[in-house]
Amino acid sequence: MKINLGASRNWEKDGWHVLDHKLANSEDMRISGDIARMDIADKTFGHVFLSHVLEHIPHIKMQDVLMEINRIMRPGGTIRLLVPDLEAVARAYVAGNEEFFREAAEEDENIRLDLGLGGQLMNFIVSPGQDTVLFDRNLENFIAGYGHLYSYDLDMMTRLLGSYGFGNVRRMEFGESDHIDFREPLHVVGFEPVWQTLNKDFYARNNLVHEYRDGSYDINFTVTGFDRDPLTSLIVEAEKQHDFVLTADSDANGPAAANYNNYGFSLLEVGEFREKLDVMLAVSRKMKEPGFPDKIRQLLKGE
Repeated sequence: MKINLGASRNWEKDGWHVLDHKLANSEDMRISGDIARMDIADKTFGHVFLSHVLEHIPHIKMQDVLMEINRIMRPGGTIRLLVPDLEAVARAYVAGNEEFFREAAEEDENIRLDLGLGGQLMNFIVSPGQDTVLFDRNLENFIAGYGHLYSYDLDMMTRLLGSYGFGNVRRMEFGESDHIDFREPLHVVGFEPVWQTLNKDFYARNNLVHEYRDGSYDINFTVTGFDRDPLTSLIVEAEKQHDFVLTADSDANGPAAANYNNYGFSLLEVGEFREKLDVMLAVSRKMKEPGFPDKIRQLLKGE
């Protein structure tokens, strides 16, 4: 049993399950769900893959994600993951390596270019997107939507994986693996199974559509395969060595008090903030109910 977590709606591979929060419904081998709370039985999968997913997860939620991945994996199973390589990007920035960042912008056309190499460096750590929303502390003003929220190097990933039941953590080269599936790079279904940078020029040359507009993606093709963006990706494989069991003494039992300002969770102790937050959450849950009155829904949407 194999699963690609956060694969997107247009990824497919024979023998592989897909989990993605953007899937409207679960059917066959495609699962709609949250990577931190997966509706999957314990010890289901022997292979788990994540490609450029973890940098979209708030770092304070990584403990929940890695505990869930450990839970759904069989002992001895393999996890392979890709994230932007913080060390590689930082080294290129310090060296003033303009060629590196030129090629990086070809791999990812979302990287901002108006603030020079520093702006490109920061875009690997924090970037615009639709995954996470930032409000001011009064919960009155929308500030922005975000994609990337954090970045990792090999040492950070080794420490994180080691803390949640994984071992034999190692950096892998692009397409390098003992598992044959992982040797196939990401590519468009029907095309030669080799890596080609999936950017606007590539889409235009091949009459492919990949656009985000009106709150959703317009895509006329599917992709398959695994590794992508060889220049800027940190590729890691590890094995599940033991189950992770949360105890009262575990570091994963809530935000680490040793970190500055308790990771900002101190806001939850502010009465007015907590009251507004509870109302927002209650309204959000209510709006998902089929019987929620249309007039109230329109009022809340400002219509």
